[in-house]
Amino acid sequence: MGQVPAVTYSKELESRALAGDAEAQFQLGNCYFFGLGVAKKQIDGVAWYRKAAEAGHAEAQFNLGGCLYQGYGIEPNLFEALRWWRKSAGQNFSAAQISVGDCFLYGRGTEKNEAEAVRWYQKAAEQEYPAALHRLGNCYLQGTGVDRNIVEAMRYYRKAADLKYQPSIEVLHKLEDGSGA
Repeated sequence: MGQVPAVTYSKELESRALAGDAEAQFQLGNCYFFGLGVAKKQIDGVAWYRKAAEAGHAEAQFNLGGCLYQGYGIEPNLFEALRWWRKSAGQNFSAAQISVGDCFLYGRGTEKNEAEAVRWYQKAAEQEYPAALHRLGNCYLQGTGVDRNIVEAMRYYRKAADLKYQPSIEVLHKLEDGSGA
């Protein structure tokens, strides 16, 4: 799930959502899902995410996938989660791209395919998405889906660390002081 937004519920937002505005539907979904200016009711948040997702809203597709994956406000369904994440990832939404990669890496909602996971991480890394850079570092460090290559691993960890990504900063400290990752 993305960051909690600053938008809070209003009648005007609800009117726009009811009129078919996908961004308003997404924001209203956040209001219900997180309880922003309205009683928290995840099932209603999911319903609004679905409306926005069906209208092609990439972040709503990502959030709907997350709800389906975790079972927040809806019955868990890994296959359906992956389907929505793929739609979002197809719009270059980097968080969805790494979620698709994770599904392939661990075989969740699809068959395990480490090389395909790396391909999705690379798509998000091309957008300088820190979590994707970190995952690629892990893949190269461990030889997961790619040939093991410490130099490449360090390069990806450094890129993520330069973007202030704490897990990469921690791995770099361990690798550089010789205590391993």
